[in-house]
Order: sequence, then structure tokens, then C-alpha cells
Amino acid sequence: MPSDTAKLFEYIITPSNTNPNILTFNNPHEVFIDTRTTLKNKLFLFLPGTTGTPYYYKLILKKAASLGFHAIGLMYPNGSDLYTSSSTSSSLDEFGKCRQEIFDGSDQTTGINVDVDNSIKSRLIHLLSLLDAQYPKQGWSQFLINNDISWINCIIAGHSQGGGHAFFIAKQQQVDRAISFSSIDWNSSLSRSASWVTQAGATPINKFYSFNGIKDQIFSYANVQTQLVQMGIQGPAISIDNNTPPYNNSHTLTTNATAAVSVLFPDHNITSLDSYVPKDFSGNAIPSFDNAWEYLLTQ
Repeated sequence: MPSDTAKLFEYIITPSNTNPNILTFNNPHEVFIDTRTTLKNKLFLFLPGTTGTPYYYKLILKKAASLGFHAIGLMYPNGSDLYTSSSTSSSLDEFGKCRQEIFDGSDQTTGINVDVDNSIKSRLIHLLSLLDAQYPKQGWSQFLINNDISWINCIIAGHSQGGGHAFFIAKQQQVDRAISFSSIDWNSSLSRSASWVTQAGATPINKFYSFNGIKDQIFSYANVQTQLVQMGIQGPAISIDNNTPPYNNSHTLTTNATAAVSVLFPDHNITSLDSYVPKDFSGNAIPSFDNAWEYLLTQ
């Protein structure tokens, strides 16, 4: 039990330690709270990309904590089966069904298999409950209400698959803000967006933000642009490489910068994955990325 003196706290918590019914996708959650700054009493929830773990997204989690957010990188069932089932399905509804099941564990489709205990929602509830029990002075309980999440006090974000979950969940629940890094739900067989993308949602569209690499090797940027326009996210797209906040108040940011690592889809990973984010000599994100992250989180 640490004293709540002014410092940056990092907690590494295995999901099964919060709920013994979690047996898979059991890499640790990453949790940060920076008591050296004034806390905003808002939760920054970050969801990793396909097969990724929170460990590889510490830079953006620490940035959120430095701004006063309670920050959580959540481990969840993020296998490639979502895309195997959905990207060439004959139904544009399959993406939404898979994402709904991963979110709350309700049985939506045979394409994936996620029960309630392993869902994003349940994992987050159990993690917050454990944090509150172990560190009661740090304010984790404010994000729980009636055995559910106080979604209105959450900024939900994610990379790739996680970015799609962030937008999807924001359509289901009213959140403070939703941020998608390098993500899209595009049916390649039908050359169309998933049906949930254009459906009305609980969170106002002016609370949605997106950040993408122009040369993304996984998702066609042209298709990303199409999807953002269909959603009605505020644009036009502004490059962070030669512009500064507030980026003409655009909610769609881009980069054409060179990733720190050149292998394994660098322009897809550059927006938030630690190894790929361009860094200064101290290992911190270069100013253009640091400014962009702060804008996405606080503007």
C-alpha cells in the first residue's frame, strides 16, 4: 500500500488476479496515476491493437497520466478472429456483432467466442474494483457506478483493433471522448464500411477524434478517409508534421513522419506503439507527436 505522496505510480496487474475466471489473454494490464499533477477525475482507457499488450503502449499512457488522467492500458481478447470473421463476411453487420461480444460478452456470433468474464467491460470493472480496494485514496471508485462503468467520465482510446473498439463502445455508451489510432472497419469483399460505422450513437460525434498514418500498410488511408467522412467526424484532415495545435480545430489528424522502427507495418504502428513512435534522445515522443497526443486528449 503506497503512500499517496506526489509521484508517478505504475501498477502491473495480471487480469486473472482480478478475476480467476480469466484464463486467456492474460498479459498484464498497465495502470498509471501521476499524483504530481492535479487530477482531472477522468479515466483514460486504452485498448491495444490485435495481439498487442498494454506493455507496448506505455508512452501514451504516461502522457495521459502526466495530464492528470487516471490511465489504464487494458488487456482484452484481441485475437485476429474479429477480422477473419468480419472483413470478408457477406454481412456488413458482422463487425458490429464481433465488437459487441468482445465488449460485453453477449453471444452475438459464432465468428468469435468471448464470455462475460473475459469481455472488455467485465475486465475493466474487476480491475477498477481491485485498484479501489488496494489504493482507496487514489479515486478509482469514481469510475464505478452500480457495478458498471461510469462511462461519461471515460476517455476511451485504442490502436488498430483497439481503436475500432473505442469508436464502437462510444456508439453504445456516452463517453467523455473517443480516440481512434490507425483503425477502420472495412469489408473488403463488399468495399463498404461496417454497418455500425454510420449508425447513430450515444456519444455526440463532436467527441470523436482520429489519428492515422498516411502510408498505413494495414488499412488503406483512402478507405479510412471515406469512413471518417461517413461518420461525420470533424475535418478536414490536418498533418501534425507541419502544423501545431489546435490544427484548425480538426478532429482528424495525420502523419507522414518516419517511424522509429522500419519493420512490421511501421506506418500503421507509428501513431501510438512505443517502438515505432518517433522519439528524442531522451526516449520521449518528439514534440509533434507529444503535442498531438495532448490535443487529442484535452482539446
